[in-house]
Amino acid sequence: MHQAAEELQLSAALIDDLKSKRELKIANDPWELRLMIDFIEDKINGFIIYLAAVEPLEILEQIKANVASDHGFSMEEIEGFELEHGLNMQEEIFAEMEASYGVRAEASENEVVYELVIFDSQDIDNSRSSDLAWKEDLEN
Repeated sequence: MHQAAEELQLSAALIDDLKSKRELKIANDPWELRLMIDFIEDKINGFIIYLAAVEPLEILEQIKANVASDHGFSMEEIEGFELEHGLNMQEEIFAEMEASYGVRAEASENEVVYELVIFDSQDIDNSRSSDLAWKEDLEN
């Protein structure tokens, strides 16, 4: 995802199209990739653009089953362990993905969506505020 994000060219026309449609499919092989936008109610009418990769939930479930099998466990044993100890390993894996790679993951009934922020207008707003603060400090 990070490589795809680096190769992506955000243009004014693409952002305008995304603003009107809220979501654009940009690739389908090997991953379904989408650009998505969330609007922020702030002073600059900001927004965040995400690169999202979508895969069927069954792929994640198969990966989990393969990993469990590689360690000599069945999925039923893993699920029983989770219930017994109040754990949700999938949520913990998703939290670690976000902490380590900046990729947020969310599973629904049929698919898993992985999201990477590729543009956040708040960064520009924060940068301007920081520049003004530095300028005021230097003037005083």
